[in-house]
Amino acid sequence: MRYPLRSAATSAGLAGLLLAAVVLIWPSPSSQILKAQADPSKVAPLPTAWRYVPHNAALFLHVEVATIWTSQLAQSFRKAEPKSFAPLEEFVRNTLGTTPDKIQTITLFIPQITANPAAPQLGLIVKFSQPFDSKTISAGLTELLGRDAKPKVHRIAENTALILIGLEEATYGQPQPADANGYLTAAIRAAAGGRHSLVVATAPSLLPDELQRDDLPEPLRPFQPLLRANSISATIDLNQALKLQVHVNTKRPAQAIEAEKALAALVEFLTQTLRHELADIEKQADNDAGLQDLLKVTQAAIQAAEKAQYQVDGQQVALTATLPLDGLPLASAYRAGVRQIEQTADIQRSGNNLKQIALAMHNYEAANDMFPPAAVCDKTGKPLLSWRVLILPYIDQEALFKEFKLDEPWDSEHNKKLLAKMPVVYRLPGAKPDAPTTHYRVFVGNGAGFDWVMGGKLTDITDGTSNTLMVVTAADAVPWTKPDELEYDKDKDMTRLIGAVVHGQVQIALFDGSVRTLKKVPAKEILHALITKSGGEVIPDDF
Repeated sequence: MRYPLRSAATSAGLAGLLLAAVVLIWPSPSSQILKAQADPSKVAPLPTAWRYVPHNAALFLHVEVATIWTSQLAQSFRKAEPKSFAPLEEFVRNTLGTTPDKIQTITLFIPQITANPAAPQLGLIVKFSQPFDSKTISAGLTELLGRDAKPKVHRIAENTALILIGLEEATYGQPQPADANGYLTAAIRAAAGGRHSLVVATAPSLLPDELQRDDLPEPLRPFQPLLRANSISATIDLNQALKLQVHVNTKRPAQAIEAEKALAALVEFLTQTLRHELADIEKQADNDAGLQDLLKVTQAAIQAAEKAQYQVDGQQVALTATLPLDGLPLASAYRAGVRQIEQTADIQRSGNNLKQIALAMHNYEAANDMFPPAAVCDKTGKPLLSWRVLILPYIDQEALFKEFKLDEPWDSEHNKKLLAKMPVVYRLPGAKPDAPTTHYRVFVGNGAGFDWVMGGKLTDITDGTSNTLMVVTAADAVPWTKPDELEYDKDKDMTRLIGAVVHGQVQIALFDGSVRTLKKVPAKEILHALITKSGGEVIPDDF
């Protein structure tokens, strides 16, 4: 039985596609894992380092770092977008005391995964191209994981370190028996051969018990046969083409047939998710050469995936897909994918900012039986300080709140010094770190959600909290302590006050605490209806 493979990319979208196409679909022999699984006694003894990997583990991952890092493809990526590799290089330097080009291989194993682990429990086998310092590695991992992790570093070969984190040395600090055989034996032997750029495998029975239940959530049920397999493994190699091979080893032939259907359902789900995201990218690609290249790579990957094959052989299911690289603008597509991921992350961070602000507004309301006024005002009604100062105690900034003199204006000699202490929740992603200005502002006056002097009550919002604007991304930024908000006038066009300032997206928080990201500013009439809290207007769901 055969099913078409659509895509191995994840719903992360643009860079997910590229990672799937460039990192996850590489060549591997079609029968090696099957043969090793069938008769492990006929293969040669494992090299020294590999004897420390448990054959019954929840997860096993092996990466030929040097092969990947020095490949022409990886070099073109680093040249196209060097800053995207900087965090990786810094991470390796801080944790292992070296740089990626001086690491030959990294092997990770996790004996068992629980739903709520008290502390990390894993093993790492790192083969360096030069001598390593155990104390440097131990200090780096302690800094990363905390003192309770207590990593143990063993020198098991001249340039090879065994690192145990939260694992007993008596069990995992000793070589496995020479005749060890378990769920992951085939994947371990495939990795030990050194012909694959990456090998990953899991034993589903050692994953959290919640995944083995019959009453899985509805979205997971089509994939349940995979969670009941003995093992799932994949081999990945870097070559002139990109090819992925996945193997599922089940208990009985009937289960293999069901596992094949589950694989088909999984890749179909991922493909549909990816296609939906790509439809949005196509709308932006007209004048963007990088996005056009990303689309070319996406289309090529999907075409290659559609030609991939499933094959059932007894208790085994094999899946293979190939993507030729010739003529594909991979470096440019990678650069565009990284840019899109960064923009998506910025949009999410800004949305989280608005959620925190909305939560603080509601916590203020719960404590004071009303929302904050738009400003702290003096006895004459003159605004002195913004509402953003008033909610400081509700965003874990009570100490900063106490530094303000509430009877002085925002630009007084004392209060002006506090501008530099703007909480990060008020900073738009991508803004200069030292800029004390914010785009998060509210509409005020003439029936809007806020009034300069008096705080409003929830019961005042008769239009419904899900239909009334609380905070928006304004077109113009203002000093965060300054009481400078968006004056509402029903006779004027308010759309010019809203800003698509988060990578072309408009973000709003409503009085029910929800946050929405919009591709454009709502129409004039709809915006008026959203601003007013008791206007009685009807607002369409798809505004």
